[in-house]
Amino acid sequence: MGIKSLCSLRVLLSLSMKKMNKKFHIIKRSFIWIVLAGGLSIASLFLFFLNAQFSEEFTGGVNISVISTPTSTATVQSKLKNFLEDQGYKGANVFINQEADTLSLKINADLENDSKVAELSQDVKQFLTSENLITSSEDIVNQAIIGPSVGSYMKTTAIQALIVGIILMVIYMLVAFKEIRKEIPPTILAAVVIAVIVFDILFTLGAYGTWMMFNATIQVDTVFIIAILTVIAYGINDVIIIFDRIRENLIRVSKDKNIILGRVFEESLWQTMRRSIGTSFSTLLVLIAMFIFGTGVLQQFSFTVGIGVIAATFSSIFL
Repeated sequence: MGIKSLCSLRVLLSLSMKKMNKKFHIIKRSFIWIVLAGGLSIASLFLFFLNAQFSEEFTGGVNISVISTPTSTATVQSKLKNFLEDQGYKGANVFINQEADTLSLKINADLENDSKVAELSQDVKQFLTSENLITSSEDIVNQAIIGPSVGSYMKTTAIQALIVGIILMVIYMLVAFKEIRKEIPPTILAAVVIAVIVFDILFTLGAYGTWMMFNATIQVDTVFIIAILTVIAYGINDVIIIFDRIRENLIRVSKDKNIILGRVFEESLWQTMRRSIGTSFSTLLVLIAMFIFGTGVLQQFSFTVGIGVIAATFSSIFL
């Protein structure tokens, strides 16, 4: 009975997909998808920059992990912030996280030079000792000191990585689909690829910004940049699948002088619909498991890529 039920379900899904194909036209509603994508992109930009919190990797600062008994992180955070202001570190951002017997502190501040970062590190150690959070330097498990020059370099490198990644993807698409240049000019093809990539990035930024709004420990760091590059690659993979089917269908009807591109695109989208959604859904299942059972950077990475997968599925089909 189980096998028969599965077979019946598969037949029903196939029939419903065919009915949707006949009733629901994606291409004819292209204006709706473009307006929706534009609205989501603007809202996402607003959410990200309104709540953006950059880690010490981009701003400069101190990252210290110490062995300490469980304590109230909110109290320690408030005391440390007041202590730093009294020491002259105006506008310093303090992020504290407690896991088992390890207390992690991240302090971001706009400092003049690398020597000021070293002073900040010493002041933080002084605070930890005075509050009896550590008894000696041996209680320090990990310590990273990042000066403003390194932070500036990290920002520049991250931006360059994103730009180069987008350019390489566009070049690949232009070369890989040279057979359809007669019907689709290279400028249009490049514009489509860039639009898809930009939407995937912006939508992911918006979701991440919303997460930062509700969780002060979440920050923009190198793990986030790696996740964004992964989202770009995944989104282009979806686009390649659809464009590959468009290429096959255009070659099949190439002898027809009255080719209607909209009809070819619509047919290609529905032919690849099940594969696109199925691939995204199976990927999301893994990422959800990583998010639920993972911690720290693993959870951060899985969340970012998971949102990117959702954005890529929408953009590859509807944009």
